Amino acid sequence: MQKRLHLLIALLTFMVTTAMAQITTSGISGKVTTGGEDVIGATVTATHQPSGTVYRAVTNMDGRYTIQGMRPGGPYKVEISYVGSQTKTFNNVSLNLGESTNLSCALKDDAHELQEVVVSGKAGLAASRTGAATSMNAQQINDMPSITHGIADVARLNPQLTVTQSGAMSFSGTNNRYNSFMIDGAANNDVFGLAPNGSNGGQAGTQPISMETIEQIQVSVAPFDVRQSGFTGGAINAITKSGTNQFHGSAYFYGNNQNLIGTKYPYADGTGYAPKYQKQDEYNAGVTIGGPIIKNKLFFFANYEHTNKQYPNLYGIDSGNSKVDTDQAKEILTMLQSLAEKQGTTFTDYFSNQDIYTKSDKAGLKLDWNINEFNKFAIRWSLVKAEQLSGGGSASSLNSYGYSYPFKSNTNSFIAELQSRISPNVSNEARASYVRVRDNRDIKANVPMITISGVGNGTINLGTERNSQANYLNQDIWTFEDNLTWLRGNHTFIFGTHDEIYHFKNMFISDKFGSYTFSGYDNFKAYYDAIMSTDPTVQASAGQYINQFRYGHANTEVTGDPNWASEFSSGQFGFYAQDKWAASNNFTLTYGLRLDIPVFFDTPVENKDFNELAEKKGWDLKTNRSLSFSPMLSPRVGFRWDINNDRRYILRGGVGIFTGRIPFVWVSNNFSGTGLQLSSYDSNHMSKDNKEKLELILDPNKQEQNAQMMAAASGSQDVAVCSKNFKFAQNLRLNLGFDFEALGINWTAEAIYSKTLNDILYKNLAEEQTGQTYSQKFGYEWDNRPLYQSAVKGTPIAGVYTLCNTSKGYTVNLSLKAEKHFDFGLDLMASYTWTHSRSVANGGSSVAKSNWTYQYSYRDVNDLEVGNSAYNIPHRIQASAYYHVQYGRAKQWQTTVGLIYQAKSGSPYSYYYYGDLNEDGSRGNDLIYIPTDEQIDKMKFTDGVVNFPVNTFTTRMYGNKYTKKDKLTQDMQREMLKKWIGEDAYLSKHRGEYYKRYADNLPFEHHFDVHFGQKFSFKVAGQINSLELTFDILNVGNLLNKDWGHTYGDGFGTYYSPIDYKGDGVYQFTGAYAYKSYSDYYSRWRGQVGLKYTF
Repeated sequence: MQKRLHLLIALLTFMVTTAMAQITTSGISGKVTTGGEDVIGATVTATHQPSGTVYRAVTNMDGRYTIQGMRPGGPYKVEISYVGSQTKTFNNVSLNLGESTNLSCALKDDAHELQEVVVSGKAGLAASRTGAATSMNAQQINDMPSITHGIADVARLNPQLTVTQSGAMSFSGTNNRYNSFMIDGAANNDVFGLAPNGSNGGQAGTQPISMETIEQIQVSVAPFDVRQSGFTGGAINAITKSGTNQFHGSAYFYGNNQNLIGTKYPYADGTGYAPKYQKQDEYNAGVTIGGPIIKNKLFFFANYEHTNKQYPNLYGIDSGNSKVDTDQAKEILTMLQSLAEKQGTTFTDYFSNQDIYTKSDKAGLKLDWNINEFNKFAIRWSLVKAEQLSGGGSASSLNSYGYSYPFKSNTNSFIAELQSRISPNVSNEARASYVRVRDNRDIKANVPMITISGVGNGTINLGTERNSQANYLNQDIWTFEDNLTWLRGNHTFIFGTHDEIYHFKNMFISDKFGSYTFSGYDNFKAYYDAIMSTDPTVQASAGQYINQFRYGHANTEVTGDPNWASEFSSGQFGFYAQDKWAASNNFTLTYGLRLDIPVFFDTPVENKDFNELAEKKGWDLKTNRSLSFSPMLSPRVGFRWDINNDRRYILRGGVGIFTGRIPFVWVSNNFSGTGLQLSSYDSNHMSKDNKEKLELILDPNKQEQNAQMMAAASGSQDVAVCSKNFKFAQNLRLNLGFDFEALGINWTAEAIYSKTLNDILYKNLAEEQTGQTYSQKFGYEWDNRPLYQSAVKGTPIAGVYTLCNTSKGYTVNLSLKAEKHFDFGLDLMASYTWTHSRSVANGGSSVAKSNWTYQYSYRDVNDLEVGNSAYNIPHRIQASAYYHVQYGRAKQWQTTVGLIYQAKSGSPYSYYYYGDLNEDGSRGNDLIYIPTDEQIDKMKFTDGVVNFPVNTFTTRMYGNKYTKKDKLTQDMQREMLKKWIGEDAYLSKHRGEYYKRYADNLPFEHHFDVHFGQKFSFKVAGQINSLELTFDILNVGNLLNKDWGHTYGDGFGTYYSPIDYKGDGVYQFTGAYAYKSYSDYYSRWRGQVGLKYTF
């Protein structure tokens, strides 16, 4: 296979003559007339003044010209000349990334005079776009309030974009994994799909690039240019700075400590205020330098940046801030040590208060070579090296030393680009890139994971986190692109291809050391007492107190390696053609067709037992079926109409199909999940009698004892397969935009409708409906959800997780944006966005089993109903005000003040039962039914088996009337459940209904951010240098009032499980999870001081 892959790469390198997927350049175009007649043969010369780079074109038979492949930014000087006419000169022209600026003109007779025009800002509205898109330059990036210095902070004012505090980005209510993020044309989004912010290095908490190196960023949601693809969400396209004829660069430092972080915010449960950070150190320091190697010919730009953030764990053992009962936590640790001693081993884990940290190093070097007037070449290398301590815990989660782990990530990128002008009407852009990513979880010890919920008001986690026990990922991504542009008459034709090849190697063996969960301190204590009992009968049934046991291992007789990693290669090849037709001076029509072909160079191995079972069941599935998915066509049509030909009223839009990748981790499950290489065991598939025989085994190498017992009772093969005609993600998108001037304000009204054509849906064919409902079996006549049973009982198969497509779902996004720019330096912007996003599955996990397990439903778990999307944020309001003023005798002083206001609906959330209500083997997918008081009176609860839970909710209800020595009765639980539902704003209005998936959003949030900059400029050796002091404050509301500015969470699609289901129609409600929690760090105001020297 490797030989075939290398041969294909070599062939593509040789034949790269037709493609481009994400645009890294700008352009100019226009029409030249004189006396009302088209001018044929006029010379257009564009000079990039900082570097002396020259671009030329000649007008054709229709008097039209185009120059593509130009450096974004500027300033440019553009001269249009013709024999016998005055030369027309445009000065101070600045080009936006991915856009072609229209510089049309009418030449006058008399060659002895010059016509000069100074271009100030945009020449009219909306530049040349047809679909929804925005661009930002280096100055706008510099002025944005930010502490993370990330792409999301800069892009967040886009009306179609919703950004979480940690940098995850959702466009128009779509999955953030469906975005494209390109830097200089190379893929920098996490194509495997594990990073929460969607970019390389994201799992280690770092940004994919130093923002100081960015020249421009373009954010696109509905570009009808067929060159832009690889996404069904949105596209972020960034290009880096280059050297010029003058040496220029910067040295900068941004930092904060505990004195620049809010001292407190209120706990959501009303029990007081969060503690002050006792110590924090965070800084970001770096240098850039660029300049000429050969004037007007060869240039360089280099950078280095180091970031570091370190702070104490506020919620460690004995911190006094944890909602976990630390006395019980210590008792549990002591009991585990005693159990280990009884088993002849040692339990080495412990609770600690280790500092949390994130650190990274970024470096890069870029060379630009003007080979001659017709050919320009650029090459760039960049490095991002990062490390983060993950699993530190929270107010409601007390994690041990071994549970946390350093996550290490290294990304190397190489990009080369050649811009060529073949003739006055033909130009070409060719690009090749290679991105190498290495991610690893550097675990501290080999210890089984033990999780115990309900310890006080929280959960404790000990041992090695179950998904980190054997986990690393290697990614190698090659991209080959080319773009051929041909101007013929009033048509601009583009022919191209965009080709990506991926190679992945992923070791992921969940629960390799075993993982155990207990529901409550009481159950763990009961297990301990039973094991320590001298009565063999009591010992033999101790396993009944284990809520769940999971174990996985590589089958060495198949893999030959206990640390086996799946490995596969794939590609996606895109071919397209497009015509941009200037039908008149004020109407442009763009139409094109794109073909994307996903290819897999490897095939998963054959599992004969499964294939035979699938044939018998009529599933039409095979583990070793080739994964060459169906080719996909993407036609697009866009238009732009300058209604009065004065750039004051512009109607634009289009319709088209957008094809994207899916996270390749979903496909990787097919290679690791054939059922042969790995075996996995889950006690949820065991009968109650067999489960009693389980034992908490603390030696990571002896988990087979439980596994063998489980293998006899249930299957051990979790099989992941793709449906026969599976397709990559695809949607139909319609966009209508209107840019206009009114009341001296620039307005943009935007409407976007996206209809799902292909999205993912997981099914578990190993589960089938029994034909009986929950109400029929347990007597709850109001809850008629279907019950399930195993369809593969008596076989080695445990689960059949099938990756399928669905066409259900859509999003509607409406926005209105207003901008006003004053000559005295004040810039104002405000926007409102309304989003309605509906979907079936949200693809929130990386594992096939988990993706199915956490598909919330109250109906058919294998054919989900359409519901609100996890990314549905109905309302967003944004506003910004920036004031720039220069003063002093030589205008050497400049003050910048910026204010950003953002308000939005909170994250969508779901309520589900912790337990397996529908008996499908999953403890996390049953949406709750919201009972009336009368129905609660008929519900069965655990009675007297749990000690009274002393937590915030019970204290509010009963004060100090009960202690831990009392028992929790059914009547108490009924009374508490009634109160909880009655006090919930959504639940109290929907009694007698199921809680539909993401039916409600967390409360509306308001946040203010401020930026202040003071710059002093001076000359050194005739060149302007500057020193700038900046101060950023995020979440200013919390600075003004400790009760303001809090936020519930950082993410999309949150979920809560306040009610336990114990089986046999019995519930448990302790109130321990009755309250949602605010995000600790992001609920505080945060400040940062910066100092930057620029030359």
